[in-house]
Amino acid sequence: MTQPELTTPQTPQYPPPPSSNVGWAVVTVVFFWPLAFAAFSNALKVFPRWYNGDLDGARAASARARTLGIIALCLGGLFTAWCLASAFV
Repeated sequence: MTQPELTTPQTPQYPPPPSSNVGWAVVTVVFFWPLAFAAFSNALKVFPRWYNGDLDGARAASARARTLGIIALCLGGLFTAWCLASAFV
């Protein structure tokens, strides 16, 4: 008589969470702070959404935090260039 093989139940494999892009949120504080509120809000929504199974929402929040950081960096760079240009003219 043979014994049935014991198997472990398979747990679903979830993809790793997307990056929270908190670094880009910090960039918004340094270069253009009015965008920092939205950037940090989105960056802090990534892991709770991923944990609850909302993978698309987590990716969207991550992308939004990154986009706001890039916008802040560009605006800060433009403002700095304008200040330097007007100071040396």
